[in-house]
This record gives sequence, structure tokens and C-alpha cells, in this order.
Amino acid sequence: MAFYMQSLFPKNQSFSFEALRAAGYANAAGADIGEVMAICSRIAPGDEDAWLKEWKGSGDRAVANAEISLSKGNRSGARDAFLRAANYYRTAEFYRRDNPFNDALSASLATQSTRAFYAAMKLVDHITERVRIPYEGSVTLPGTIFRQREDQNKPRPLVIVNGGFDSTREEVGYGIAPWALEAGFNVLTFDGPGQGETLREQKLRFRPDWENVITPVVEYALSQEYVDEKKLVIMGISMGGFLVARAAAFEHRAAAIVVNDGIFDFGDSFRRSTPAIIKCLLKYGWYGTVNRLLGFVMPMDTGLSWALRNGKWVFGVTSGVEVLEAVNKYTLDGLVDKIVTPILVMDAADDHFLKGQPAALFGKLECEKAYVVLTQEEGASAHCHVGASARANQVVFDWLLPQLGMVSNASM
Repeated sequence: MAFYMQSLFPKNQSFSFEALRAAGYANAAGADIGEVMAICSRIAPGDEDAWLKEWKGSGDRAVANAEISLSKGNRSGARDAFLRAANYYRTAEFYRRDNPFNDALSASLATQSTRAFYAAMKLVDHITERVRIPYEGSVTLPGTIFRQREDQNKPRPLVIVNGGFDSTREEVGYGIAPWALEAGFNVLTFDGPGQGETLREQKLRFRPDWENVITPVVEYALSQEYVDEKKLVIMGISMGGFLVARAAAFEHRAAAIVVNDGIFDFGDSFRRSTPAIIKCLLKYGWYGTVNRLLGFVMPMDTGLSWALRNGKWVFGVTSGVEVLEAVNKYTLDGLVDKIVTPILVMDAADDHFLKGQPAALFGKLECEKAYVVLTQEEGASAHCHVGASARANQVVFDWLLPQLGMVSNASM
């Protein structure tokens, strides 16, 4: 892992990454670097209780400061403080994974994050709408649209953003929206099964046949008058890089696909972090022994512990073994040749989750494709390029604008 990712928590890779993830939203007014450093200075590596306390306290302070700014007519100050609060509450809740459905504090933090985010959205220049997307029968998926206020019903290019294993639609949507709006795009993001509000409120879990999720989202998007149906983009973030690629094997109406980062086999990230003895025992069906061993290993590895606990929640299973089995269903083996849409595959040189997966996907694609690796030198080599959103979005729109035949304002 690159040195700059270890600077805040050199002895805890998971804490280091999540701190960088939170700090990275400073580019979109969702964090202050000094504040993040101050928060982290008060947390011992691996102390999840202190993690929650300090990030929550900073979220509370940001909300209080936002209210002061509102009372004084300082709308931009309030907006930015609400955005920081949304990010800090999300970060505070991150490790609460023992039983989220019955965890009042987990639910409260998620609600506070969402409430702060939409309080900020009332103070921005663009339109932000919460929508319901028809899914299966009477079931709908929650979505959020970020779109231009000027000529708001004019058909424009649209980026559908699909989050991953632990993100919310607010986080991944706002991670691209400021750049997309400036480039002339609108953005639609959603919580699919296993994600965000859909998981918390509707108890819908992940499913590998993600084309049955993306296609209803595409249908909804194409029904909106402000969407240019010839310039539809679908973007996957983290595990969303697999989900979007899987869906693209069946759903061909997008003009372009972006996967940040690319994934051929999602289960590989779990297998690589699983100790060799556990993999051996799994091979021979010693499941009870594996679960007991995981119980010993997890307290010593924050990242593995979180991944397995989160996996039980999002996949709807009850043991670590079942998580390790569930992720093996998320592969493009036998499907990758069905992807025909032009695709940008992004890679991060020091990705500690998905090392090698973007290159594996890119090598097997037979459609029009592009591959970009971001590096340590530009501070963009972490998973999904967290901490370098300006550079990552620059790469995305450098590829999308000519791909869609568009001309950016800067080139006029």
C-alpha cells in the first residue's frame, strides 16, 4: 500500500483507507483536510468505538455550524458544513456491522448522514430530486437525480452511477456530480439490492444477475424528458465495476460504460485476503472449523473482519463461510464476450481490494475499450482513486466527451 495511504494509520490499512476516503471529498466540499487529520489524531488504530465517537462528534459539530451559518444568511457556508456532516456521519457508521438491522445507533447515523446531505442539496445551484424507480412488481428502488437548473427539461447526456459493496447513492452520486454537471451531464444514482436505503428499509440483498437491476433503471432514465437517449452512460464504482459490467452483457442501450475500478471476478478479492489454511479447509468442506478460525482471525484484521460482517448483512447470510461462498457467484466467466458497449476500464496501481482485476477484465473484453492506470505519483493509486477525485473525474470525462461526440465548455 502506498506510503501516502498509510500516513494517518500506519498500522491499520482499513482505517487508513477509510480516512483517505473521507478526506477525498474535500474536492467537493465534503471534508476539510485539517479536520480529518485532527479527527484521526484522536483515534487509536483499530479502535472502532473511538472511530465512531470522533467522526460522529465531528458530524454533530458540522451540523451545529451549518445551522449557525443558516441563521446568518451564509448559505454557502451552511451547504459545505452539511456536506461535511453527511460524509462524517457515513464514516462514523462504517464499522457498525454486527447486526445493522437491529442497531439503533447504526440506523441513526445513516439517517443523520442522509438528512445532512439533502439539507446541503437545498442550498446548491443544481436540481436534486429523490425519485422512486419501478423495479419488480410493486417494488421500487430509491434514486437521486442531480441535474442542470438552466433549461432543466432539455435532453442532456446522463450518467447512471452504480455503487458497490458498501456505498450509498448519495456518496457515489456526489462523488461525480459536480464534475458531470460542469461538463454538461445530468446524473442519476440509485441504491440497488444490498445497498444503502434499499438494504436498510426494504431488506433487499445483493443478487448476481444485476442486469435485472440495471435494466429497470435504464428504462426509468429513458422515460425522462431531460435524458438524451443517445448519450446514456452507466458507471460502476468499486463492486459496482463488476455489477455494471455484468449488466452490460445483457443491457446494450448505453452509449458508454465506465468501470472504476474494473472487476472480472469479485470473489478474487476475498480469496486473496483469506489465509491459506482457511482456503485449504474450505476445499475439503471443514466449514465449522473455518468459521471458528475466522472468529480468531477477525479481531486481528480490521479489514477482513469488516468485509465478512458487511458481507453477512448485504448477502443475507449468517456465517463467514457463507460470505466466502456467496462472492464466488460474482464473476464474468462465460459472459464477458457479450459486452459490446464501448468501455473505459480504470485501474489503481496500489488497489488493496481488487489488485489485478481491472487488467484481467480489460484483457478479456472484445468490444471497443480503453484502459487507464492511475499512480502513486499523482496520489491516485488507492482503490477507486479515493483521495484523488479531481484526477479520476478528469480521466472519466477526458474519455467520455469525445466518445459521445461532445465539446466541453473549456474547448469552445
